[in-house]
Amino acid sequence: MFKNFSPSLFFSMAAVTIVVVAPFIMIFHPIFQMEFFQYNNTAATFIPNPINLRLVLVACFFAIVMLWILAYRRNIKVYLIGLLLFILSVGIGYLSTQNYLLISQEQLERHHLFEEQQYRWEDFDEVVYEYVVGSNKGDITFTTKTGDQFVIKEKELHSTGRSLIYQFSRANEVTYIEREKR
Repeated sequence: MFKNFSPSLFFSMAAVTIVVVAPFIMIFHPIFQMEFFQYNNTAATFIPNPINLRLVLVACFFAIVMLWILAYRRNIKVYLIGLLLFILSVGIGYLSTQNYLLISQEQLERHHLFEEQQYRWEDFDEVVYEYVVGSNKGDITFTTKTGDQFVIKEKELHSTGRSLIYQFSRANEVTYIEREKR
């Protein structure tokens, strides 16, 4: 009964396997990212960006689509489309490992998709924490001495990161302002 190899069955089962395993990949991705990223965890905090979970989901979706297309039909055009989807899936999976916020004593480093910002604490002129009354969430706006600004949204930061930003800005004599959102 199972003497003949069926490529359609193989690709279908591989797609089903990814469907089953994808939630576990999404759950453990931030843990692996924090464990394998090289930094001094006693002097800094590493915060993965929440968009990483969506990127992992999209990468798994492209892999599933690739396998279902290969299960349906196999010719040169489908193999090329499958190769393109595989490269896209691997690229998006890699991109999901490159989104993070690293807060250390020397600098603040933020990588978000294709944008990279790296500032030393001496470069900052002002740090403003704007919060909603009754909530422990808020946005932090950094202003450099050259006038550049960037914002870390509340969903990208947790209480330890907020606390470290406060401590490091005070230690480096950067103006830290807390106020309600308008």
